[in-house]
Amino acid sequence: MMPSMNKLEKNSKGRPCTFSREELINTVTEMFWEEGYKSLSLNKVAQKMGLSRTSLYNSFKTKEDLFLECFNHYILNSPTQKLRQHQPGQAVGELLYTVLYEICEKRAQDPKNRGCLVANIYQELLNDETPLGQKLMEKNDARKENMIQIIECAVQQKELPQETNTKITAFIILSFMTGLNAHAKSGATEKEMKEMCRIFLKNTGLKH
Repeated sequence: MMPSMNKLEKNSKGRPCTFSREELINTVTEMFWEEGYKSLSLNKVAQKMGLSRTSLYNSFKTKEDLFLECFNHYILNSPTQKLRQHQPGQAVGELLYTVLYEICEKRAQDPKNRGCLVANIYQELLNDETPLGQKLMEKNDARKENMIQIIECAVQQKELPQETNTKITAFIILSFMTGLNAHAKSGATEKEMKEMCRIFLKNTGLKH
């Protein structure tokens, strides 16, 4: 791995300073979250970070590469990561209550009401006929399959009836999460969103 992949040299009139790739990813993730993918240029990123364009391009090659690293970083630190870590035997109702409540807390703590980066990006790019759009489509398909498997576990564990349509139930839950994102962006309170989640999951048949 090239040194520039771990440390990037910052422009300075005096002594050069460096900062970690992790620091850059954290900052640029926030920029994509606020501005979206299409509105944010690499030139703007370089200016924001005080980097030379050469250093930035040497490290990330393309805007898509930088974005995907930020996108994956966001996912790994999101409450929904718990869904990808679900194991057979783990109570599905408890898992979904936990994840949705944590989402409510995070959304309510954001003074900018930006909602979920993943949901925002899917809305912006998912139908784009580009290599990036295709990669996002694959990630979304994996997200759907993960939720279907979770609901299948809920049926096997008798948390949901045997006649449950696992695919449709999974899609309903994911659609609710998308709607929750829109509600969060409108300024909904944590209490309001948690009550929405409680009623929704109760009506789905899942118990805490």
